[in-house]
Amino acid sequence: MFLNRLSNEQKELFLDICLHASKSNDDFADEEKLTIEQYCDEMHIDVRFEEQASVDEAAEKLLEISTPTDLKIILLETASLLLADNEYDESEKRFFESFTAKLGLTKEQLDGVFALLGELTEIYGKINEFVFG
Repeated sequence: MFLNRLSNEQKELFLDICLHASKSNDDFADEEKLTIEQYCDEMHIDVRFEEQASVDEAAEKLLEISTPTDLKIILLETASLLLADNEYDESEKRFFESFTAKLGLTKEQLDGVFALLGELTEIYGKINEFVFG
């Protein structure tokens, strides 16, 4: 949704984070792969499914080159990816909490983004119900 606002370097680092996040529960689901492909299309970068940077390297560099707004975009889109397969298990939760802590984001921001995504999912459901009955 907002990924086109990121710089090319941020986009590649974000992709690394997405790949680590998707594999954090040892189940790289097809829905997560599809979401990553969609993200790459939105960012106008090549799709890849192999990480180029570790989580620590990517988080450190993102923190160095990103504004608070950029970090919120990364938080939102990473959370959305983790929910793509309709599962958010303990491994993914541990990964995401650790990653967001590395970026200096608060538990309140983390909880807030999941609340917003829940509301968005509910609205999409209502729109689908309206359109498709």
